[in-house]
Amino acid sequence: MADTSTLRARMMARIHVPEALLARLGWATLGYVLVQGMRFGANLVLTRLLAPELFGIMILLTSLRVGLELFTDIGIGQNVVSSPNATDPRFYNTAWTLQVIRGVALALIALLLQPVISHFYGDPTLHKILPFMSLFLLMTGFVSIGQPLAVKQLAIDRTSMFEVAICFVGNIFLIGAAWIWPNIWGLLAGSLLASFTGIVLSYFIKPEIKHRLLIDWDYVREILGFGKWVFISSIVFFLALNFDRLILAKYVSFAALGIYGIARTLSDVFAQFSVKLGAEIVFPSVAAATVRGVELQRKLAHRRMQFQAATMVAIAGVIALSDFIIRIYDVRYHSAAQLLPWVSVAAWLMILSTLNENLMLGLRKPHYSAFGSAAKLLGLAVLLPIGLMRYGIAAAAVATVLAELMRYACLSVGQARLKVTFIRQDLLATIALIALAYAIRWVTFQIGLTGAPGELFRITMYR
Repeated sequence: MADTSTLRARMMARIHVPEALLARLGWATLGYVLVQGMRFGANLVLTRLLAPELFGIMILLTSLRVGLELFTDIGIGQNVVSSPNATDPRFYNTAWTLQVIRGVALALIALLLQPVISHFYGDPTLHKILPFMSLFLLMTGFVSIGQPLAVKQLAIDRTSMFEVAICFVGNIFLIGAAWIWPNIWGLLAGSLLASFTGIVLSYFIKPEIKHRLLIDWDYVREILGFGKWVFISSIVFFLALNFDRLILAKYVSFAALGIYGIARTLSDVFAQFSVKLGAEIVFPSVAAATVRGVELQRKLAHRRMQFQAATMVAIAGVIALSDFIIRIYDVRYHSAAQLLPWVSVAAWLMILSTLNENLMLGLRKPHYSAFGSAAKLLGLAVLLPIGLMRYGIAAAAVATVLAELMRYACLSVGQARLKVTFIRQDLLATIALIALAYAIRWVTFQIGLTGAPGELFRITMYR
């Protein structure tokens, strides 16, 4: 009888885990699809209201703001997700207090750096709008600590509904402001309103939490001990992720940067989903797992392959239909079509790297994230200037592919040391991606929907 009960318990456990995982994936996917659908619709409207150079300015401003945030990142969210003490009010209030202090400090740092940034880029418009960056940074310090707590508890339904609500309200503010003021001030006003709305809504994720300013020095040491590698990784990750946009803003027109940004925005839809999936499901799940090494690899391989298959079909479709997709936008943005296949391949490689990175975080090996991002940054620093002189902005798209390969290789070395590696699976999936993209392109070319397959990955000079 005992054996029968044990067998039944094991069978129920095997049934329960996939169902729970399926529910989490369902919420994560639904929320992400809704958010990206709203963002896509908002971008279509904004490209008809605003000139490409305005998008270029906002891309630079956003990159600088995110850069300052990551340059002071001590992994508060990651600490909450990974720490066994996270539900202690003294821990999460200490974490929130550190976050508030960081937000105030960032706002002051941004004010001090404005003359340096204005001088480097030499654009008079930037000098006028940079003070608003301090407001964005100040607001980020007051976001509720409830979001990482919900992620730790795998409450994906709450976090997904939160993101959908923020996106919906934020897009209304953004489009409304751009409609009234179709200039950079409209974009700024809409963005500020959207950010403030996000802060307010964040306190409804876990309304039972009582926030208060508090410092517990034991928990400060715990947060900083884990966060030191997150800090290093965040700095290098930011530079690796945004180096192309920061450099392009110096050497090409804001209009060209805006066109490049449209291509990156489309391809990043998939990369950002992998970031969300990794941070909200892979990272906390691996952190809570009781197995390691080869056994952990076996448990993850099948689910990972299923996610790859779905993502592969979507990205292959974007690559094949790149010129058709870009035609949806205003004619001023159509030259982004030649960039989209390249940045889509880079997004695919980023997906593979992000899944690997969150696995390493779950195993409490955050230094591999820093090493991987450093390898990508090195690749961009070497390849981008060389390609930029010869091919213009198209070189940035190609350089991101090669640099992302370097990041993937570095993370794979770390995984091999821990006996949790997926190189063969990823190689086969990448070959299938390219083959499927060309197959779809051939079909769509035959029916007159797109250009010829030979036009994929074509590089022409554009500045």
